[in-house]
Amino acid sequence: MHHVKGLALCAALLALTTPVQADDTASIDRIVTAVYDVISGEVGEERDWDRFRSLFAEGAIMTSVNPLPDGSTLASTFTPEDYIARHGPALMQIGFVERETRRAVYRYGEVATVLTAYEASRGDTGEVFLTGVNTIVLVHTGGEWQVNSITWRNGPAIPVDEAFMVQAE
Repeated sequence: MHHVKGLALCAALLALTTPVQADDTASIDRIVTAVYDVISGEVGEERDWDRFRSLFAEGAIMTSVNPLPDGSTLASTFTPEDYIARHGPALMQIGFVERETRRAVYRYGEVATVLTAYEASRGDTGEVFLTGVNTIVLVHTGGEWQVNSITWRNGPAIPVDEAFMVQAE
């Protein structure tokens, strides 16, 4: 009986300390809002990386597209764990805050592509230093939405409106 009480106490403590917000994956709106929320914070504020991890499907990827000085482009693809290791300390150091400014959702059944424009500011200076568009591909499985991939472009700004125009190529 003592062993059962110990297991119940451990389960209760795990439930209380789990930082994941259950409703983050309940809808397209909530998961996109959670992506912005979890990477944003003030100077010195530790990000909730367990919550971040909970937003991603197994095998999810993140891609940063970077224009180079010679006019070419470099795409770097990594996992959410790589993102945490590479960017986590800098986000905390400068107080990175990314705010959504516009959104378009394209859904086909259990798959959704979300174009979500943003502006990013530094918490240490308040300066808006990036604008751009995240392309987030979501999948709905097991009763929840999860991020399958996120791709964004860094570097000199391209007018955000261009991402929201239908273009034939």
